[in-house]
Amino acid sequence: MRRVVRSSWAVLAVCLLLAAACGNEPSGDGGGSGAGGRKSADVFADLKRVPEPDPCPGDEPGVSATEIKVGVIVPKSGVRATSFAPAEAGIRARVAKANDTGELGDRKISLVVVDDASDAARNTEVARQLVESEKVFGIIEVSDQADGSAPYLHDRGIPVTGWHVGRTVWSRYPNMFSFRLTKDRDPAFYTTRNGDVVRRLGGTKVALVGGGNQSSATFVRQVAAAIRKGGQVEVVYTTTDIPSDQRDFTAVVQRIKESGADSLITGMDFLQNTSLSDQLAKAGVDLKVIIFPGGYDPRVLSIPGVEGAVFGLEFKPFELNPPAFKEFDRWAPPEAARNQPTYVGWLSAETFVAGLKEAGLGCPTRKAFIANLRLVDDWTAGGAFDPVDWRSEFGREFQCLYYVKVEDGAFRPLFDGKELCGTRIRVGT
Repeated sequence: MRRVVRSSWAVLAVCLLLAAACGNEPSGDGGGSGAGGRKSADVFADLKRVPEPDPCPGDEPGVSATEIKVGVIVPKSGVRATSFAPAEAGIRARVAKANDTGELGDRKISLVVVDDASDAARNTEVARQLVESEKVFGIIEVSDQADGSAPYLHDRGIPVTGWHVGRTVWSRYPNMFSFRLTKDRDPAFYTTRNGDVVRRLGGTKVALVGGGNQSSATFVRQVAAAIRKGGQVEVVYTTTDIPSDQRDFTAVVQRIKESGADSLITGMDFLQNTSLSDQLAKAGVDLKVIIFPGGYDPRVLSIPGVEGAVFGLEFKPFELNPPAFKEFDRWAPPEAARNQPTYVGWLSAETFVAGLKEAGLGCPTRKAFIANLRLVDDWTAGGAFDPVDWRSEFGREFQCLYYVKVEDGAFRPLFDGKELCGTRIRVGT
């Protein structure tokens, strides 16, 4: 198995992304419920499999006898570039596998990669460029600004695969497929999963600390509401007022100590999370459970404050070494590490390849890609996670995650390497 390897991107940047991805933001994505506002239970009630055209008209945008042109949107410049850019290597690795093995028959995927600089307006601009100028068949997107282009791509019927990064547009537009399900389209609902994890690991009283941006604050408030509603453990301290540049947590440590908390859930960036954890340990606050929203990467294991931290994952832990990761190791470039962003790129491309196969290799169409992939009820991205039903679970936050804990400087899978699932509950109006 490939271990830690060379990388030029900063650990801090990785963890800023992951904290945002695992947080939850308010609705207001610029669109109502997908497919005309109907609930997820009946959005696809009449959906039928779309057959390949026979004869094939040969006029589908981005498709020729030898090529399928696919756009890629990823921040390659700006403050988030070092966070998202590694996904491109994962995308290219999965495409290389498809092309080199003849997975798509006589056609090979060609990629047109564009930079949205993590800017919503730019995201819309480059999406239009890909569709109208480059004439791509579909798009693979790993960006926190997918909201910008989502309405346009939906209206044009463009298939999109990628990572949701906590954005609800992936739960609103049926043409968009995150490799794993995203947050609930209805902000009144959340999951009991966080409280369930604390309880399973022996915690009884939890402190919640977040702030710095709206996503973090909303995440903390929703977790607090879900724990109080679920009743698994007691919330004894909450704050959403932490500035994004704060590193001294003396006052927060004292309040947590006074609260009697034996568990901590954070919603800040990674270096803030580890700073708080380290300062709590130095103050003699012995916590049974510490849950970070992101940062699963072997390069963080030596950072003070990470020992004992628990991370939730949307895919099986690398430490379990399932066949899906062996394929990633085989095709990923030597400089790529087994980390979350690079593997997210691989999974996003894996989803696109699956959509092409469902559409039909003889004469793939955008319409068939979207309809037929949505009808898949056992999606695992090559064995990366337990099966997902694209249709029945559309618009609902995933209830289950895999968990790992840092022990003795290494990630150790929890709960026998199996997913821990929460319950979907109403936490607001």
